[in-house]
Amino acid sequence: MSRIARRRPWRLALAAFTALAAPLATAAVPAAAARTAIGFAAVGGLPSRWESCAGDCRRPAERQLLVGPGAGAFAWVADDAGLATAMNGLEYDATIAESQAGRTVELTARTPIGGRRLVQRYEIDHVTHRLQLRLEAPPGVRLAFASGASFVPAPLPGFGAAFADVEVVRVDAAGEASVADGTVAMAAAGWLGARQRFWAVLARSPAATQVTVRQAAANQPVLEWPVASTLDLEVYGGPVERRALRAVAPELDQLLFAALWAPLRWLCFGLYFLLDAILALVGNAGLAIVLLSLAVKLILAPLTHIADGWQAEVNRTRSRLQPRLEEIRRSARGEEAHNLTLAAYREAGVHPLYTLKSLAGFSIQVPMFIAAFDMLAEYFPLAGRDFLWIDDLAAPDRLAPLPVALPFFGADFNLMPALMTALTIVSALVQRDQSLTPALQWGQRRQLYLMAAGFFLLFYTFPSGMVLYWTANNGWHLLKVLLLQARVAR
Repeated sequence: MSRIARRRPWRLALAAFTALAAPLATAAVPAAAARTAIGFAAVGGLPSRWESCAGDCRRPAERQLLVGPGAGAFAWVADDAGLATAMNGLEYDATIAESQAGRTVELTARTPIGGRRLVQRYEIDHVTHRLQLRLEAPPGVRLAFASGASFVPAPLPGFGAAFADVEVVRVDAAGEASVADGTVAMAAAGWLGARQRFWAVLARSPAATQVTVRQAAANQPVLEWPVASTLDLEVYGGPVERRALRAVAPELDQLLFAALWAPLRWLCFGLYFLLDAILALVGNAGLAIVLLSLAVKLILAPLTHIADGWQAEVNRTRSRLQPRLEEIRRSARGEEAHNLTLAAYREAGVHPLYTLKSLAGFSIQVPMFIAAFDMLAEYFPLAGRDFLWIDDLAAPDRLAPLPVALPFFGADFNLMPALMTALTIVSALVQRDQSLTPALQWGQRRQLYLMAAGFFLLFYTFPSGMVLYWTANNGWHLLKVLLLQARVAR
């Protein structure tokens, strides 16, 4: 949840969310907290509706239905079909108790099963997205959670499809790891569950347990916990957002930027905090991204200045060596050409690997590029936020529909990638290094054109907030080039 959203009094959020969660036709026992609205079925004794709120609960982008029609579902399963049917058809009476910390719902079976009158107990936290379960069942019964279709993000074409997956993950202090179908041995401190880009449903047990994972359909996993008479679970159902995750368990922030090498992950968190601060200051997510790009430019300016100096030195050396090297290529082949080239380098007083200096600027930009894009891909406050013509910074900008759907590109025209590419091309046309020969200048410009085309294909179907960052970055670079050109002209 963003700092802007947290300025709203939690009572307003509770009132709005409770009103939204009121029609619980299949739930005999509705229970709402500031971050969670849960309904419990009087038949079966399991959660029948669970909607999670991450900020302003009146905004659809900050609510997610985790359990309910078209969404996930809890159920009792067993190898004995009759036992599973009996458990799912068992009727319960409810008692509700309030406390300062939250609300407790206790469901007591009206009739015994397996010689016991079962009690299902739930504790809902008023502040966090946590649900505590203490469930009872006869031997051989398992608790199943099936992630539903509404938990699957809207599909995107092209490379954007990577943002529409649901996967089963295990999380502990060591990090996050994807889980394949099969039986998973879970330690007491480990979390296991389903996650997508912005939301997750994860559970952990105070005791080591064996959890079965399978896929009911694409992006719709099913997890089963053995009850063994009694099952205690702590369940997190909420946003993949650092404050919400850490409010439940510090290790849950391992969900964020999990695939990155540790230093890049730390860099992601640095940019995350910086964007948070800018967003709190300006109050507009799109403007905050543009200013984040500027802030990164300014932070890297001293290193970039050094790298630019090295690049200029390489350019001067290449221009000085080019006539001699071209003559060698025309007149010699094989080992003779190699020896003559090395001699040319010695005469010029440069090392054969001198061009590696030109990689300095690249080596500065790449880690920041990776960190910024990973951070923006998982930055929850972008969900549903508009900017200029963009309706949702967490989705492609979709300026206008195309007459026909195109393979890879989809059915919409996205303007932001086109602007990003145009700025790169204009920069290539404007930028001139007087130390380079015309041939070398054309080669450098051609490389920029190819890079622009590659980035256009890569980012065309990416979320617009991510493309906006690189577009702004290109814009600041063009401004820098124009200012330098103006200074040289004077």
